[in-house]
Amino acid sequence: MSTTLTKDTIIAHGGTRPAEPSTPHTAQGDPELQRPSGEPRRQGRRRWLWWSLLAAMAGLGVWLASARAPEYLSVGALQRESAAAGNAAGKASLGFRNENVGTTAAAPYETVSAEVVERSDSLRLTGTLLADEQSSVASNTSGIVSAVLVDRGSMVRKNDVLVQIDPTDAKNRLAEGQAMFDELKARLGIDTNLQDFNPMDEPEVRLAKASTDLAAANLRRADELHAKKVITAEAYDQTKTEYELASQKYRQALFQIKQAYQVCKTAQTKLTILEKAVADTTIRAPFDGWVAEKLVAVGEQISSGMDATKVVTLVRIDPLRLSLTVPQQDIGRIQPGETVRFQVDSYPDRTFTGKVRFITPVVSDDTRSMLVEAVVPNADGALRPGLFATAQLELPNRRAEVLVPSRAVQRAGEVARVFVVRDGVAREEVVALGEADREKIHVRSGLTGKETLVARPELVHDGVAVRP
Repeated sequence: MSTTLTKDTIIAHGGTRPAEPSTPHTAQGDPELQRPSGEPRRQGRRRWLWWSLLAAMAGLGVWLASARAPEYLSVGALQRESAAAGNAAGKASLGFRNENVGTTAAAPYETVSAEVVERSDSLRLTGTLLADEQSSVASNTSGIVSAVLVDRGSMVRKNDVLVQIDPTDAKNRLAEGQAMFDELKARLGIDTNLQDFNPMDEPEVRLAKASTDLAAANLRRADELHAKKVITAEAYDQTKTEYELASQKYRQALFQIKQAYQVCKTAQTKLTILEKAVADTTIRAPFDGWVAEKLVAVGEQISSGMDATKVVTLVRIDPLRLSLTVPQQDIGRIQPGETVRFQVDSYPDRTFTGKVRFITPVVSDDTRSMLVEAVVPNADGALRPGLFATAQLELPNRRAEVLVPSRAVQRAGEVARVFVVRDGVAREEVVALGEADREKIHVRSGLTGKETLVARPELVHDGVAVRP
């Protein structure tokens, strides 16, 4: 049996219009020619509406696929679905199938755990490094500078020579004083130390003492003879007067010798002063330190006394003092001997330590804070006075801290958040952060330390199902 396919039937089933036959058709044999002229236009509009509806359904299917992640059928399956739909409706159609509709699978994500650690309580403070000692070394004698043996930045030890003053005048005065002292010693007959001097050993004193002793003996005999009426009163008075004269000469000789001895001692003291004046022409370092400033040059006239000339500024940098500002609410928590750890911008990878030595008893009126000083060893000279320091003052109390890996924290401006896994779902939590410790960061609030966190928070959002 033969079946005749019309052109409209072929087009309705997705085919193409066949070529016109070579033999002309008559009006009686062609159904298209037998229909009224308005019939083909109405059928064209119906076909256009049908394909528009199919296109809308396909767009809706694409939107549902993006929202619920459907699994599309293969091309062959789509063709089969289209053929089945077309067979059922008598026309070609487009369809899709979602095999996972109504099911939600949790995606695997890397997770990390928060932890609680016990740490010593501490205060985070700021401060400044100061020199343990700083001295503007001045001259103690007048003269002309003959040599400057240091410059800015020179490291010196105690008693190293800083500046040399011309000692010529000082040495001349010392020689003069020495000559005078030697003359007085010769006058007194002193060959050894002045402390061994005995005035009674001096010739003048011994001669006067002998005369006095003789006059005393003559007076005793005269007393006996006068009592017996053997000598006259005039002879007795003469003997008595001779004794008085001898006694006065003895006392005078003893006084003069003692006076000469005191003059000799004064000359000795002046000699010591002159020797020091010569020594003062060499200006030495009073302690180990660094030369911060050189204030004189060769050839300058410098003076001593109240207007003494300053020659160099010397600072001691081992140890240093770290001056810290402590708020008034934390004053009662600090005790001498506590450890201070601090860093400076010059050495960001090094941590320095010191011990609290001094706590000021006065709170500042304007800042309501007090100063605390710590002693900082500086044997290698790495630190310098004036450096700004960020310090952590360790306190004897201990407290619990929550630490989480830094990569589990997501920052957006001033806000920090993490994603906590609760019942298999990621929940967003805003946290307050503290200082970082290597690859972990301190969480001040928002977590208890028992949570499990998503390791890469940038990959999830609140409410996403998560499985490790």
